[in-house]
Amino acid sequence: MNFQAENAVSSFFYYMWNTWSQEECRIVYGNMSRHFWEKWCLLSGNGVFGAAERFYAELSDTYRRPLVERAVNLYDGKSLRNIQKRQ
Repeated sequence: MNFQAENAVSSFFYYMWNTWSQEECRIVYGNMSRHFWEKWCLLSGNGVFGAAERFYAELSDTYRRPLVERAVNLYDGKSLRNIQKRQ
């Protein structure tokens, strides 16, 4: 996927703050979702402030890519994209 870096960063954070959930984790990671959801819960256990950054830092490039692609598919910076593009 082609996207501008600044827009991708904004999209990622708005996605994580507003949309990230166990269901989104299943959509992004499929049969590996339980592992990633447990990681998210561990990293956000003391509060969600900074959890998105910690979660991203814990991921390998292989697992960062689908997360960022999902964020960019749903968000255009801080705005949700057209609902028809969500799934």
